[in-house]
Amino acid sequence: MSNEVPYAEKMKFTKTETEYNLKSIRFLLLTITTMFIITSALIISVGTTIYAIYHDVSFFLDQHFFSPATLVIVIGVLMLFVSLFGCVGAWRESTCLVNIFAVILSLVFILEIAAAIAAYTLRSQVIDMLDERLRNSMPYYYRNLEVTDAFDFIQSRLNCCGIDSYTDWRYIDPPTGVSGITAIPDITVPNSCCAEAHYSVVENATVAECTKLYANGCLPRLIYLVYQSAGLLGAGALTIAFIQLIGIVFSFSLASSIRKAKSERERRRLEIQERVINAHTSLNPNDEKIKPIVYVPFYGQTQTAA
Repeated sequence: MSNEVPYAEKMKFTKTETEYNLKSIRFLLLTITTMFIITSALIISVGTTIYAIYHDVSFFLDQHFFSPATLVIVIGVLMLFVSLFGCVGAWRESTCLVNIFAVILSLVFILEIAAAIAAYTLRSQVIDMLDERLRNSMPYYYRNLEVTDAFDFIQSRLNCCGIDSYTDWRYIDPPTGVSGITAIPDITVPNSCCAEAHYSVVENATVAECTKLYANGCLPRLIYLVYQSAGLLGAGALTIAFIQLIGIVFSFSLASSIRKAKSERERRRLEIQERVINAHTSLNPNDEKIKPIVYVPFYGQTQTAA
């Protein structure tokens, strides 16, 4: 008794296996693109947050410090757009779209590495740059409104006073008519250095009296803020670049699997077509049935020889 699997059962098994593989491939690629959409949103969030932090202290920063944050935001938006290729390619089982998705991801991966390197490179410039900017601009506190707003912002938000400490205001005298806080007899600090205030009502007017000053200087805290922000930006770029690398490998692999599955499906279709044709037509002409000769009666006029 022959143990050979019937052809119909064999083709049924092959068809089921191929379709199952295609469904698995589609599911994996859709999962990867969904992961990239989520990471794109995360990297855009990180980039915009760091950009907002830099913008708040932009008076003390060089413009090139904004480049890594801007690049990360652009990469996030680009990844959202690129993810559409992966989704459409997975849904339509398009090898071309999946390959385009993988190639663009490779380019984005290079941009991510560049953004991370730029962010870590800028960290080495933070200390000297901020120290110089703070010391050069502080003497203009009472004469330049932009300097006034910048120092008031960092002193109130970072809970600090002066550059190294509140005693740095010893050498800056407020002009006549400008109020301040007298820390000790020869030092007057801006109102933004006040940590705690006591409010009292005098002749129907509310008077604020500062009872505690910020003792720490702003330079160490500003350096920490910018330094850590640059580090977070670089770490985020490297993390997402690693995820992209995994996605690139999976995308090329899945594109190859889709190509093989389609080739197998086409081969099976041609094989079925060939078997159907061979079932009705013998390849040996001697085995063909000889059709009987059919004579048709003719009742017309015939021509006789003279």
